[in-house]
Amino acid sequence: MKRLAWFIFKSPQRKWVGWHSLFTDFTGSTEWLLNGLLRPNRNKTVWVCVGIKDRTEPFLTHLLPSLAAQAREQNLALSVWDCGSIDASRIESAIQQVWPTQWVFHSSPSPFARSMAFNKAMNLAGGELLFACDADMTVPDKLGEKVRRNTGQRYAWFPVCQWQLDPEKEAWKWFSAGTGLFSATKKQLESTGGYDEGFTEWGKEDWDLFFRFYAKGIMPLRTRCDGLYHHWHPSSKPDNFIPMF
Repeated sequence: MKRLAWFIFKSPQRKWVGWHSLFTDFTGSTEWLLNGLLRPNRNKTVWVCVGIKDRTEPFLTHLLPSLAAQAREQNLALSVWDCGSIDASRIESAIQQVWPTQWVFHSSPSPFARSMAFNKAMNLAGGELLFACDADMTVPDKLGEKVRRNTGQRYAWFPVCQWQLDPEKEAWKWFSAGTGLFSATKKQLESTGGYDEGFTEWGKEDWDLFFRFYAKGIMPLRTRCDGLYHHWHPSSKPDNFIPMF
């Protein structure tokens, strides 16, 4: 009951968006239940969209193999926007060698801004159903099924991943404060405007988008996702970073 009371009265969307977000939660949850039976996205290709800048090793070691192993079975495609990594040709060559379905790669020298890079990758995607994913992730089996199940007209999926606490240990913690990964349709992104490219440093662009989904009447569905891992890397948080809440 305490968790339900917190969700109704204290959830961040009530403060940042307003009480009409409660109606959005109700309609989105209702559609999610119905879509479990109707499965409207069952045949759609899922485009995994990645923005990258000099994160070659985690991308090639963790993300790319975990995606490529299930790309054909799960009907996955890949869209990567690279901001002029020093070994961009190596990234493209690695994708070409292992990726069995549709893919697109573009490298353009520019300062890395996560909001810009992901918008570019999502615009490059050749389909309607998108999953935005950081380069230093491992994704779970049956990713396509999870995305298709958890993305609808009135809801998008913002899964909760586990993140690595120590680079020397296999110790993981649920990252409930993170909203950086999501699945949505291109139509939903057009309605929200995608990431605000005014965010040029690390942080806040994900929560800003999360709340704009709510503002457009689209419920961001939050569920823990077993097998979705964020691998350790040095922090990108600027010294002057101020949390939103």
